Amino acid sequence: MPDLHTPPSTYILRELHDVAVPESVSWVPQTIGWKILAVVGAIVLMYLGYRLAHHWWDNRYRKEAIEAISRLTPDDASMPKALFSILKIVLIHLDSSHARLFDTAFLRKLDELNPKHKMFDDEVSKRWLQSIVDPSVELVKTERLQLLERATEWVKEHDENAHNIEKRTLAYKARALKGGRHG
Repeated sequence: MPDLHTPPSTYILRELHDVAVPESVSWVPQTIGWKILAVVGAIVLMYLGYRLAHHWWDNRYRKEAIEAISRLTPDDASMPKALFSILKIVLIHLDSSHARLFDTAFLRKLDELNPKHKMFDDEVSKRWLQSIVDPSVELVKTERLQLLERATEWVKEHDENAHNIEKRTLAYKARALKGGRHG
C-alpha cells in the first residue's frame, strides 16, 4: 500500500492549511425561466429546421431541371424539343392542368409564372415552338443559347404560387362584385 501523504514538519509550513476545492459549477440551468427558455429555443430550432427541409424538398425539382438543361448542347438538333420537354415537365409538376398547354398558351404560362421578367414574349420563343413542329424552321446557335439561358433563369426564378395568387385574386374580385350587386 502506498505511503500516505504526510504534512510537512518544518516549523514555517506548520501553520499552512490545505486549500478547499469548491464543487464544480453545474451547466444545467437552476431556475425554471432558463428551462422554459431552453424549451422554447428548441421548439424554434426544430420549426426552422422543418421549414428549411420543407423548402428544400419542395424546390428539389428546380435543381433536377437545371441539371437537365445544363446537359443540353446548342449544337444538338434535338435540343429545342428536349428543352420544351423539360419545361413542360416542370409546368406539369407545378399543376397537372398545364399538360395540355402548347404554342402561345405555353409561353404565356411561363411568363405568367415569372411576373418579374417576361422572358418568353418574343420572336425567338415563337420560332422555338415552331421549330418543334415544323422541321423547316431551324434555330441558329445564338438563339439556342439564348433559349437555354432563359430556361435556366426561368427555372431558378419562377414562382410556383403565382397562378394560385392570381386565381385567389380573381375569386376575391368576383365575390366583391357579387356582394356589391346584392348590397
